[in-house]
Amino acid sequence: MRDHGISLNNHCPCSQPECPLRGNCVLCVQSHIDHKMHIPECFENMLREKIEFLAEMVEFDTKDARPTREFWKTFDKEGLLGDCMNRHRGHDR
Repeated sequence: MRDHGISLNNHCPCSQPECPLRGNCVLCVQSHIDHKMHIPECFENMLREKIEFLAEMVEFDTKDARPTREFWKTFDKEGLLGDCMNRHRGHDR
């Protein structure tokens, strides 16, 4: 994990070791908010039980859709990191 000048969480619970934002809570949460694909993994454990209960009530599926190692092999990690740093610095607002 690299801090990129932003505080680093050495106890990050994320199971995605290939993610360039792992441990950088500010950039990670910002990226998840910007891309609106899913919530950060560290929030999932807090919400999973409540969401599963609600999903059962309305017959939704609650599958695990976390990225695989194959996903990270082809993903533009440096591009993601650059975009996040630019947004964090206010260049992309």
